[in-house]
Amino acid sequence: MAGTYRFKMDQGSTVRRPLRWLRNGEPMDLTGATARMEIRTAAGGALLHRLDTTNGGITLGGTAGTILIYIPAAVSSAWTVLQGVYDLEVVFPNEDVTRLLQGNFSVSAEVTTGE
Repeated sequence: MAGTYRFKMDQGSTVRRPLRWLRNGEPMDLTGATARMEIRTAAGGALLHRLDTTNGGITLGGTAGTILIYIPAAVSSAWTVLQGVYDLEVVFPNEDVTRLLQGNFSVSAEVTTGE
């Protein structure tokens, strides 16, 4: 079953959120795996942002079990919707899919925009 994590971030700030997946205290081997994460207005709602291992939004750390979530400042600055939901899935080389995390996603509105 997926873990629940409330993902919070500041609009207009770069996000580099490191995670480490442990199973029975040992790092999960992510060698050859891919990952994907979607942020939506609601389950089945409009897509706000997609991150994955092909677009640079997610980096997997192989045998270390690390997962780095990356959202550039320019991306979050453009968002007009500041609340939603997300989930993070890992796809293994044998095509097994594990939903690792899920939950609410909230963005604290940017005040200083440089305009």
